[in-house]
Amino acid sequence: MRLGLIACEVLRRELSAAMELCGHTFFPVWMRQGLHDTPDLLRERVQAEIAHLEQAASPLDAILLGYGLCGGGTSGLCAGGVPLVIPRTDDCIGILLGSQERYLSFFHSRNGIYWFSTGWLTFADTPSEVYYAKKLRDYTARFGEEDARWLVTEENRWISQYQSGVYIRSPVGEDAEFEQQAREAAAFCGWTFETAQGNNRLAEQLLSGGWDGHFLFCPPGCRIEQDWEGRIFRVGGREEHKGDQLRSAL
Repeated sequence: MRLGLIACEVLRRELSAAMELCGHTFFPVWMRQGLHDTPDLLRERVQAEIAHLEQAASPLDAILLGYGLCGGGTSGLCAGGVPLVIPRTDDCIGILLGSQERYLSFFHSRNGIYWFSTGWLTFADTPSEVYYAKKLRDYTARFGEEDARWLVTEENRWISQYQSGVYIRSPVGEDAEFEQQAREAAAFCGWTFETAQGNNRLAEQLLSGGWDGHFLFCPPGCRIEQDWEGRIFRVGGREEHKGDQLRSAL
């Protein structure tokens, strides 16, 4: 198959490893980390890449999305002439852990988890003494010392919303420096620290074409919508296509 892939760069390591195991031709697009902070922007940017892939890499059998719901940013994405496939997960953590079910088991057994992974530590700002010292110097140069300390204190209030830091060990090769970086960040924030072994099965299923009930298949001309009844996603639009609806129920 010829498959487009649009994914957040925090999943690049795991998805790239999965691509090597599949005998398909891929056309990957890596999106910058942080778009989920503004869901409307995420939707706009991904929709633009969907259109671009349909034109630049035609013909395609499907366009795969390396995202979860991501704050609602993927709800509203529309398939053009090529179907879209997306994992039924809240966000990338479910993909890194191998399933939404495993993600929920952590969520329900612990309070306030801040997640770390090699991708997050590579592409996202990580809370640490070094990071905030650098930010304090920058703010001091711009606003003066007193205002700078106030700004950093206000920005750090989010830390108290979490109680634990969990580092997901990559299933495709690990670097001890990343785990140590996560451990130090958790200590800086006053969180308990633990590790969880990552699992690449969901990434491999997505890229191999094994789209079972853990994925939404969105047919051409239809729309990905949020499902408020527990399945995360549903197909919207083109209600008359009963065959497409049946497949989307997988």
